[in-house]
This record gives sequence, C-alpha cells and structure tokens, in this order.
Amino acid sequence: MIFWFSGTGNSRYVAEKLARRLNEHLVAVAEAIYDKKFDYTLQPGETLGFVFPTYSWGPAPVVLRLIKELEVAGVTPATYCYMVTTCGDDVGRSVDIFAKALRKRGITLQGAFSVQMPNNYICMKGFDTDDQPVMRRKLLAAPERIESVAMRIAEHRCTTDVVTGKWPGVKSHIIRPWFKRYAMSDKPFKTDAALCTRCGKCVDVCPMHNIKLADEGPQWQGQCAMCLACVHHCPVRAIQYGKQTQDKGRYYFKKTN
Repeated sequence: MIFWFSGTGNSRYVAEKLARRLNEHLVAVAEAIYDKKFDYTLQPGETLGFVFPTYSWGPAPVVLRLIKELEVAGVTPATYCYMVTTCGDDVGRSVDIFAKALRKRGITLQGAFSVQMPNNYICMKGFDTDDQPVMRRKLLAAPERIESVAMRIAEHRCTTDVVTGKWPGVKSHIIRPWFKRYAMSDKPFKTDAALCTRCGKCVDVCPMHNIKLADEGPQWQGQCAMCLACVHHCPVRAIQYGKQTQDKGRYYFKKTN
C-alpha cells in the first residue's frame, strides 16, 4: 500500500512507478482526507509506503495531517514501512520529522529515500523553477533512481538514502516552522481577470478541492495544501501568488518527458 500526495505531478509519477514495479495499490492522501477515510488494512506481508514532496525541508504538511488520523490494521513489528520524498535539491531533516510522526502512531520507519525532480516552488524571492538543462537532467536521471529505490524496497532494506544538504537543522527546525506558519495561506492567490478564460483547469487539478469557479474567476476556500498546482497548470498564467510569481517559471510533470 502506497499513500501519495502530489501537486505538480513529481511525487505522483514516482508513486505510480513504484506501485507498478512493486505490485502495490495506491491511496491518494488528498482524497482520503476529503472523504475522511482514515481506516485501512494491510494484507500479510504487504509493505506500507508514503510518497510525497519535500516542503521547506520537511514532509508535506498534508501528509502529516493524514498520519495523525491514520489507522492501519495489520501493521506488525515486521511490517516494512518506508518513505520516498521528492525534492528539488535536498530534504533537510525530513526523515527525522516523518519518523517521529509515524512513531506516535505506533509505526516504525525502516526505509527512507529521496528522488530529485524539477523545482516547482516559486513563491519567495530567490526560488524559481530550474532552467531547461537542469530540468532535463533531473527527469532523465529519475527512472534509474526510482528503480534503485524500488529494488531496495522490494528487499526490505533498512536504510536511509536521502540528500540531507547543508545546515539541515536550520532549514528544517527554524525555516520550516516559519514557512508553515506564515507562507502556507491561500489568501495571496489572485487572478488576472483580463487573462483568465474560466477554463476550470485550476479547479480540476487542485488535489484538495479547494478552488471554486465564480463569475470573476477562481476562488480559494482556505483549505490549501500550497502545492501550487493551480499556478503551474494555468494555461494563460492568469494565477499569481501575490507579486512573487509574476516573472517566475512554470512547471508540471508531463508523462511525455
């Protein structure tokens, strides 16, 4: 069983490749929260996996929100539990944070892996999408990396193989709490009415069902996971996050890559 969350598609791509390789079934975190479905059952010998993007050098908060409610029958001390987090560069202390959240639910994290994918965070000064050569390099390297991760999951390897990066404590324990408190509101989202065609793409791609389409354009409902799917998928760049995203790149995973 693999629980996954994704906004622009990086983590979904990884989760789907792992599920096919390992013959596991997928559970969408956003849909589980929306439907308030928190009870699951593992079959004997089945593994328990979580695939999600790195948010400010920590696990995606929406995944931690699910774990607080999650009840998984069939978990034993022998159950192999793992996490795979996608990141633009590094993950800080994400493993420690995620392992602690699982321990509170009586689950032991045994495997932890990171997969570098193209950057998609563009809402602060100094953060932008990768340039095309870097983006292509990451996308070309991803399948081999995912296969390597899948092999070790299949072998139930108890290992941590992530890119921690420099100053992980500062990033995960100082910057991340600030980010969660001050940089995850959907209030700064705005729409250029002159550009918006009311196509509804933003509504369709929002994993949290957080956007409604009104006469004046999309309206955010206060349940945002800050995945930026709406910004990156807008075909006419009508959606901005304050002034920060105006001149930034756009990216979402395309299966043709």
